[in-house]
Amino acid sequence: MKVRSFTAIGTTILVGLALSSAPALTKTATDCQKEWRADKAAARAGGKTQKAYVAGCIGRASPQPATALPADSSVKDGYGNKM
Repeated sequence: MKVRSFTAIGTTILVGLALSSAPALTKTATDCQKEWRADKAAARAGGKTQKAYVAGCIGRASPQPATALPADSSVKDGYGNKM
């Protein structure tokens, strides 16, 4: 009985985490409209209307921000000495 309840709790936690992180990765209509306004000239030159652009944009994954490397990214040993 205990194993079943722990499994159910664990599954619930994992599903909750998966669902809570999903909206952060997809674009909303507001995000797509802002993107359209920022690059309106290029989109119109490509023959797209705002309505078509937003419809194709919604739900796409947002680009992940690049992670910055530290200023000194050289390899060091456990004592802080460059290798």
